[in-house]
Amino acid sequence: MEFIMKFEARGIIPAALMPWTPDLGMDLSGLRQHLLDIAGVPGVSALCVNGHASEVSSCTEDEQAEILATTCETVGDKLPIVSGVCSESSLMAADLARRWEDAGASALLVFPPSVFGKGAQLRPEMVLEHYRRIAGASSLPLIIFQYPLGGGQGYALDTLMRLIEEVPAIAGIKDYCGDPVLHEEVVRQLRNRPHKVAMLSSHSSWLLQSLALGCDGILSGAGSTIASLQVELFDAMRNGDLLLAREINERMNVITRVFYRPPFIDQHNRMKEAQVLLGRFKCAAVRPPIMKLKEQEISSIRTALITAGMLKESTIDV
Repeated sequence: MEFIMKFEARGIIPAALMPWTPDLGMDLSGLRQHLLDIAGVPGVSALCVNGHASEVSSCTEDEQAEILATTCETVGDKLPIVSGVCSESSLMAADLARRWEDAGASALLVFPPSVFGKGAQLRPEMVLEHYRRIAGASSLPLIIFQYPLGGGQGYALDTLMRLIEEVPAIAGIKDYCGDPVLHEEVVRQLRNRPHKVAMLSSHSSWLLQSLALGCDGILSGAGSTIASLQVELFDAMRNGDLLLAREINERMNVITRVFYRPPFIDQHNRMKEAQVLLGRFKCAAVRPPIMKLKEQEISSIRTALITAGMLKESTIDV
């Protein structure tokens, strides 16, 4: 792309799903429509691809490149595009960063390599080196993807602060630590630092609390399906209308309780079924090892969408 939109780490940043054809090929036509649906929601500030929501671990590097290229071509003149950098190798992650910048991304979401789960918390210099390699290969702003500490891939508070201090390219944290106490402390630490780094909540089960603490926005796979509700919640909190925020949060909670329940491997699978029910996707195909949901669970998603006011009861098949 000749023009790259400037990225600001704030507001509502939905992570797009990746629609597949029934034979598990890339449904690029469906992807384009999905991207336009998200970009058409007033108040959305950016869009993320090549993340968990788009089943990045099931995509080849060339497929990720095609997803990003399609995204930039379709909505790159409307919104900044964040692309995930997901690799077990720091060298390959740096190559991806360079490739995604050349393809038109506005920012990069950096996944922790799964190998970090074997003890990188005890060797923070490894985490720093990973980010330095990526920052050295690209001029784009970086977003730290913070995982839960219990799995070994999350970063301790001291490591997060070192990253922010020593890698100036870091513009934000997508926080999925799962720990309200750590979450609050990171928000507090970021607020008191001269170098502005945004806190983007990915805690879809308690977004109201995140925003009340002072988070700068939401970066979440649920935004693929309920971006309008997330925008409404964000605006209500920004305007100090707590009563309205609580009302919106109750509507969202009906849906997020269904999306984010065990087994968590199915969370984006459920979002795809919701897209089908809402008439946005032709099918909810997923690549193995993820498998199609059973009808009973699809029915519960339908009920949640109706309860939240997103789907009319008359659309139910009889």
